[in-house]
Amino acid sequence: MIAKLLLLLFFIFAPAAVLYVCRKVNLLGKIGPVLVLYILGVIVANIGILPSGEERVSILAFQESVSEVLVPLALPMMLFGCNFRRFSLGQSLSAFIAGVMAVALIVVVGYIICDGRLGAEGSKMGAALAGQYTGGAANLAAVKQMVGLSTESFVMLSTCNLIVSFFYLMFLMGGGVRFARHIVGGRRHAEQVVDIVAEDDNPYRDFAKRSSLWQLLKITIASIAIMGVSLLIAMKVGGEDGISMVALILSITTLSLLATITPEVRRWDKSYDAGMYLIYIFCLVMATMADLSSIDWQQSIYVLIFQTIIVFGSLFITIIFARLCRVDADTAVITSNTLINSPVCVPMIAAAMKNRDVIVVGITNGLAGYAVGNYFGYLIYCVLELL
Repeated sequence: MIAKLLLLLFFIFAPAAVLYVCRKVNLLGKIGPVLVLYILGVIVANIGILPSGEERVSILAFQESVSEVLVPLALPMMLFGCNFRRFSLGQSLSAFIAGVMAVALIVVVGYIICDGRLGAEGSKMGAALAGQYTGGAANLAAVKQMVGLSTESFVMLSTCNLIVSFFYLMFLMGGGVRFARHIVGGRRHAEQVVDIVAEDDNPYRDFAKRSSLWQLLKITIASIAIMGVSLLIAMKVGGEDGISMVALILSITTLSLLATITPEVRRWDKSYDAGMYLIYIFCLVMATMADLSSIDWQQSIYVLIFQTIIVFGSLFITIIFARLCRVDADTAVITSNTLINSPVCVPMIAAAMKNRDVIVVGITNGLAGYAVGNYFGYLIYCVLELL
């Protein structure tokens, strides 16, 4: 009991410490809190401080329970932050469609190339990665539950993603943007975008204020209500087979998007960051379940190749589509980045571009990716199952 309590406190407060360190240490800030939390969790899981034997089994069950609650609770919070009235049509929409099509095409191609080397859960891995590389970590976790991807495979995907995402970001900041501008031709010119939103250096700075706490209470109540209604729907759909995870996640997504129609929900400026903090906790929980000694490293090589094909292949295909659709290079790159790494990395890449005009495009396309990622991931799963 004491071990579980200490572990729970670690899960709650460690992300706050990591966020603080990422703001203070430039290198860690570039890597990002999600990757740092995965690394921290893997270290904690493999240095021998967690219990072993029967107590370890109990701890794993506790971790699994925590992770299963976090994603359905975080999803509504993050989707409450979607304001599609600010979504720019034209080039932004074209870039989003091109980015999603690029992910779909390259996931199928990568699956065919690596087929037979990914193991029995290859189609489920492809579906989970399609969800992640359209939306983000929340979609990866959601699709994992929808298609029944094992925890071992999930951890392997997350571990490989640490490596691939790091090199992807380094490529973009090193020369990828210049490469895209050379291929597509030029940058996004001085388009006047109203109310440009840059990501706050510390969005959690005023969470302790009374007004923020009151808003967070309302956000939490609304999220729990949506999760509860969705659970009832999932139980009804599942029938004798139990809870239908597909119905649960899709119901949460749909009800959350419907909630954004109301003016009250649109005024909740803390919802996205609150949900993101739960995802930070989720990443840490999942990483602390990673027993590296039990991972099939021979299979991991092919998973790493699979993810590399998807990440870099989707970037290049998005650039090609951008040229065909007459979308400028910066819009194409920021869209690829926000789909692969979520809106968290948008300001960083926009700064590397020296182009603030793409910040709104990146964030809105990223939020749109969150909205469609769960549907898209499951659709890709159905396609891969037919191959």
